[in-house]
Amino acid sequence: MRGALIIAVAALAPVLALAEPYRGLDDRIRSSAAEAEALQGPLDGAWTLVAADGAPLFDFQLVDRPGGQGIVEGVWRDLRRPQTPGDIGLIDVIVRSPTALTITLGARAGQAAVLIALQPAPTGGWSGLLREGGAATHVRLRRG
Repeated sequence: MRGALIIAVAALAPVLALAEPYRGLDDRIRSSAAEAEALQGPLDGAWTLVAADGAPLFDFQLVDRPGGQGIVEGVWRDLRRPQTPGDIGLIDVIVRSPTALTITLGARAGQAAVLIALQPAPTGGWSGLLREGGAATHVRLRRG
């Protein structure tokens, strides 16, 4: 068994030697990506709005400029509907303060806008209410 292990290691030595220069490159790429992400605001990236039972409702992709003080922009996808052209859209308005985040999604023909009012959650992320079509649903916004 030991002889087979020595042969296997010897056979891998050229591959490992070739891979060594790329480890440094991989580390630099990871470091650059982390540095670029650190320059963005705290809301930048992918988020999922889930119901209290954990069922996914909406996906959001947000753009939060460096410093986290400017205008937040984004797009949404309604996860409750089949993927069709009408299940995505631009977020109409995002208003944030240190204690609140409000997201308004566009009204469809004959329907009222979807309003999401959130507060920072003690465990991270945000929690609050989704108001849609006269109904209110408890929700959480998590990275995702």
